Amino acid sequence: MRLKEGRRYDFLVEKKVKIGDIDFFLLKGPGGEKCLLREKYYKHYDIQAETVINCRVDKINCNGEVFLEPENPYYKEGEEYDFPVIGRDVRANKSGELTPVLLVKDKFNIELVIPLRNIKPYSADKSDYIRLKIQRIKKGKIIFPDPENHSESARIEENDVYDFFIHDRIRGMDGKDYFTVYDRTNKKYLIPVDQYAYYGLEKGKSFRGRFIKYPADTDQYKIEPLNPYYTEGNKYEFELLSMNDMPDRPGKILIVGDRHGLKHKVLVPSDYKPPDKPVFKVEKIRKGWPLLVPV
Repeated sequence: MRLKEGRRYDFLVEKKVKIGDIDFFLLKGPGGEKCLLREKYYKHYDIQAETVINCRVDKINCNGEVFLEPENPYYKEGEEYDFPVIGRDVRANKSGELTPVLLVKDKFNIELVIPLRNIKPYSADKSDYIRLKIQRIKKGKIIFPDPENHSESARIEENDVYDFFIHDRIRGMDGKDYFTVYDRTNKKYLIPVDQYAYYGLEKGKSFRGRFIKYPADTDQYKIEPLNPYYTEGNKYEFELLSMNDMPDRPGKILIVGDRHGLKHKVLVPSDYKPPDKPVFKVEKIRKGWPLLVPV
């Protein structure tokens, strides 16, 4: 049976597996397909081995990797629910602008952030709850409708290298830390701190980076700082740390280490036999990390 994007299927949770330092659930689909589901996004779902869960197929990439979204045990997309209000704050939106927000929490005690402009006038003095419609649930987290227009007004040349200045470090709508950076035209952007932790980026510093479309099939651009250690198209030597069979499809997973003390995951064919010091090519760099492929 061939899985289709956007469709829902029942999956059997066979067991937990660890790939490198990351924990996954190994799922079995209706036609015997093996799929991986990252555990950390769904700890509050209380998923157990040898149970059946219903999942939506969000995406199947060119490598055959299947991305699933399990059905939330309480909430449904498109429905309205009452959420307890826990406070107000000021957070940075996707353009780096500071925005007043309302803080609520869901049934699992997870904090959710809603820009005040997205909701009807609300008075904390009159109610401890607010009724909100759920637009989507992704990676176990609720997403509310956002009418903000993210269209690009300035001309951007993809993959051209530009200089950027890091103005500040602030908290985003999702609760994560971001750098606010400015380009040569003084336009502001956000880049996530955690994705580039080993780059040495800090408030008050400049860096060189390029604009990329992400996801590739949209008109939205993000900044990809130039990696200080790796260049797309170049080959590098690594130390083999571990090798295991892919749990969900044919192939092997290698964990390799570089001379900077960083670990990398590499997907290779089943018949690949790596030496102690394998050499890999950097096919591309996304979200701060190189995608390594055998040469």
